[in-house]
Amino acid sequence: MRITSKNLDETIELNEKIEKQVESHIAYIEKRLIKWRSLPIEEQALEILKEHNLMEVPIPDENWGGAIRKFSNGKMVPIINTAQSRLYQYFIYWHEIYHLTENDEMMQHGEDYEISTEFNLIERRADYFASQMIFGRHDLYDYFQSQKDDDFLVKIAHCMKSFKAPYKAVLIQLYQIAKKSNNDQLQEQIKLSFDKQWSIQEWTTIFQENMLDDSLIKPSLITNLNPIKQAIQQEIKQHPDLELYQDHIKVVEQWEETYKEVQKELKEHL
Repeated sequence: MRITSKNLDETIELNEKIEKQVESHIAYIEKRLIKWRSLPIEEQALEILKEHNLMEVPIPDENWGGAIRKFSNGKMVPIINTAQSRLYQYFIYWHEIYHLTENDEMMQHGEDYEISTEFNLIERRADYFASQMIFGRHDLYDYFQSQKDDDFLVKIAHCMKSFKAPYKAVLIQLYQIAKKSNNDQLQEQIKLSFDKQWSIQEWTTIFQENMLDDSLIKPSLITNLNPIKQAIQQEIKQHPDLELYQDHIKVVEQWEETYKEVQKELKEHL
């Protein structure tokens, strides 16, 4: 479901319904983060994805942030679209981690763990999980209110930079807190701004004028297939007579060549 100002309230109501499930999953995930607690939250996510042979490629599709590719041997590999802004990539890190780990948690809970398999609800849980991993330990509302600038968009830009979160993720979380706080004025302001879109250049201007790190709203355009190549090469060492793995490495190398061309074209365009 694409979230707009018209269904924003419906989205918040859905968040409240799935809150306990998401909190349970966060508790499950945090057990895996003990060795990385000193790292920023986005780097914690990156370390988890690396364990699953993360693939990073630039795909020129503004509506596609990432996915999980399941290979014939059952292995699930996360793919992140590096043509998206870094802030959106960080959000997608956690979104895809939810998809990678949900089945593990279900198995841990056993047959009594009831969870809907409806596609839209699964995606909403993944999004809400991502937002709570980013915002859950901090008070976005207080931080937003502490900003002295009168310009609403500038205050949101400060939130995006400080929490390393994309525009709409900030607005949704802020709206949810404003609703609980009965702040009608802020709710209305968020709805008025929710469906507006700004180009990379417009965001760059806003960030630069306010001395914020504008690299966060630009794409990284990384092409990195090394983790999956290394995993296949390890299989080749263990099974040198099997042509299957030789075929796999050729396919991945072809992907690498293709995406490096895309990477070059996108860099020239930017």
